[in-house]
Amino acid sequence: MNELETNKNMGNNDMDKNDINKSNAYTNNINCNKLHSLNKNIIDSIYSDGFPVAQYGLYMKRAKPYRTFKIPVDAGFSCPNKDGTLDNKGCIFCPKMGRPISVKYCNTKYSLKEQIEKQIEKQKSKGIEKFYIYFYPGTNTYGAPTKLKELWDFALSYSDVIGLSIGTRPDCLNEDVLNILENYVKNGYEIWIDLGIQTMHQKTLELLNRKHDVSDTVNAIMQCKKRGIFVCGHVILGLPNESWNDMMETARILGVLEIDALKIYPLVVVENTELEEMYWKGEYKTLDEKQYIKLVCDFLEHLSPYVLIQRVSKDKTPDEIKISPEWKLHRLKILNEVSNELKRRNTKQGVYFKK
Repeated sequence: MNELETNKNMGNNDMDKNDINKSNAYTNNINCNKLHSLNKNIIDSIYSDGFPVAQYGLYMKRAKPYRTFKIPVDAGFSCPNKDGTLDNKGCIFCPKMGRPISVKYCNTKYSLKEQIEKQIEKQKSKGIEKFYIYFYPGTNTYGAPTKLKELWDFALSYSDVIGLSIGTRPDCLNEDVLNILENYVKNGYEIWIDLGIQTMHQKTLELLNRKHDVSDTVNAIMQCKKRGIFVCGHVILGLPNESWNDMMETARILGVLEIDALKIYPLVVVENTELEEMYWKGEYKTLDEKQYIKLVCDFLEHLSPYVLIQRVSKDKTPDEIKISPEWKLHRLKILNEVSNELKRRNTKQGVYFKK
């Protein structure tokens, strides 16, 4: 990952051809549920007004007659890659003792009721009118469907809650769970799955110890789309051994699959991870800020113009556990840098996208 420019024409971690063919086959045969879908005219208007990125925030301001906010809650879910079901080590970038969350009331020391009500009260004082409940830490579909429905029903029982956002893994969306979520969609709620994709390359998934396949990601996206459930994928740039071509191929495939939104992150080295061990051994080097901004711009240029961008960085990693990179991750700052670079290039999201 030290020589991104020289790797531009290399395929040192090429995606398996079967995975590419499978992705295209799924897309060619898709029968999307039209109960809920993004409004492409609104996205077009964002570009017409001179914005080079299909920003989620801009879209929501134009699509909704009220201000909205995601309330993050911690319902205490574990992960099959940490509890021994798949493995007990977790992914190489995930802290051994769990993931630190910096939002005060997103914490299991408070009841779900307290987490929701405390945060709604705070945000209403700022003029926010409607809310999504974001089940965030852990794998939030990893449990008995009856228990999941109980939690989700409770979250949706608040009159100002208009939907859910549920963080999970691609291999933890079974038929029973999807059917519950589809029923919410049919009842008028907006349901999002925040899907931990990271990459569309099998070799990288194995290196990361993700314990799921590319095919799981493809299937999860397609099954959600059939049911009118929105999908926001989480993608990491700067993963070990991935070339420029690999990352641009991830962008292209997710565009072809018509994923609804993405959160794009740099790979961050934190304490108590296998990645930290690799970092101190000199086996991995993080991107510097200029490299990352350039990569995000390249990635967006190769992505479909109709994928909403929820984030292009993360700012929730506490400094006391962050090892690298040393530059500030603040997402709004990075978004401004990315937008300015795209304007400097006289390009925008999707300019090089080809199905």
